[in-house]
Amino acid sequence: MLVLATSLTALAVPAAAAASSSAPAALSSAPAASSSSSAALSFSSPASASGRGAAQPASSPAVRGSIQPVTRVAALDPEPLSVKLTDVVLGGDPRRPSAVTKVTVTNDSTQAERAGFTLSLVSNLTIGSSTDCAPTGDTGHKWTCGGWDLAPGKSVTVGVPIVAAQPEAVFGIKIYAGTVQGITPDGRTGLPQDFAATYPAKTTLKLNVVRDPLDPQSVQVKATNAGTIPLDAYSLIVLTPTGVKVTSTACKPSDDGQWCEVYRNTGLAQGATDTFQLHLSAPNGPRDVKFYLAPTARYTNADTTALVSVG
Repeated sequence: MLVLATSLTALAVPAAAAASSSAPAALSSAPAASSSSSAALSFSSPASASGRGAAQPASSPAVRGSIQPVTRVAALDPEPLSVKLTDVVLGGDPRRPSAVTKVTVTNDSTQAERAGFTLSLVSNLTIGSSTDCAPTGDTGHKWTCGGWDLAPGKSVTVGVPIVAAQPEAVFGIKIYAGTVQGITPDGRTGLPQDFAATYPAKTTLKLNVVRDPLDPQSVQVKATNAGTIPLDAYSLIVLTPTGVKVTSTACKPSDDGQWCEVYRNTGLAQGATDTFQLHLSAPNGPRDVKFYLAPTARYTNADTTALVSVG
């Protein structure tokens, strides 16, 4: 039995050696197979790729070596256009705050491109007047902007006016505003970029209204910014009872004639006071007239109203 085992071992060793001696021949053919596979992986012939897989199993080192470089290059192929923009900080009219955001489009490709970008906004935002953007589709919240010819590596920066469109004034919140994405005329796109919008902060604005001692049908209005931020604008609402009218043209009447609004947009620094005079007409004798600051949701203090006898 010992002799038989020794004989079998002796037979196995030459067989292994034979297999080993044939391996260099198989590996020496790998470069030829690799050159044919590189041409096939240019995506010109899927059938060739299938045939290549049948000819050389996936476990072959030669196949792994030829596939990996092609896959890696395709994954790192740069997007044709990239975009950058800053988050939007809305200001101005507190009822309809707005801001201009700067969008930069860069040509990241190795050839000249006609560049543009798409802009999508949430339902409570829209864009103001713009010569660079046109509505896309019928949603009312998507636009296509651009048509600039850019050399490789070059950029263009444009301003896009963003305007709050919700029916009620909103303050002190930050929201997801929308997405921009570079695009070429043939539909190639860059990576999308989201951005945020911050609404005007709540603050403190104090109102003081007194009747003019020399003219009983006029009042002096004072609004003092007691908050920690400057104000771009604010409104004063005057409720006009029956028989009383505001004759100052600065107070724009409502459709029903029961009130009017004075819009003040001169800017009000922290601690500053805005002072102006209003003339009223009360031919039937003194009447109580109510004044209050608007939008009411913005102010955190209680002294935003006044009741004054006029006439």
